[in-house]
Amino acid sequence: MRPYETLFFTEPNISEEALDGIITKVEGAIGRYGGQVERVHRWGKRPLAYRVEKQTEGYYVLIEFKGVGNDLRELERFYLINQNILRFLTTSRVQ
Repeated sequence: MRPYETLFFTEPNISEEALDGIITKVEGAIGRYGGQVERVHRWGKRPLAYRVEKQTEGYYVLIEFKGVGNDLRELERFYLINQNILRFLTTSRVQ
């Protein structure tokens, strides 16, 4: 398994319950193919460099995990169909 990190941000005024649900679903998508979540960092509200869907702030979450290529496809599919997630990026980590 390779180390990855995925960063996404949601609308700034998302409820805590909705955010917990999104994080749980991301962890489930990673675990479905044998991946392992190592850490979840909630960065909180931060200003955006430019407007995204009329928003100037976003609630950022960074998840570090180990996984395989299937994890990435499942994650991307989840991010694209979830309307609360404004942008996302998944990259390979250097150990």
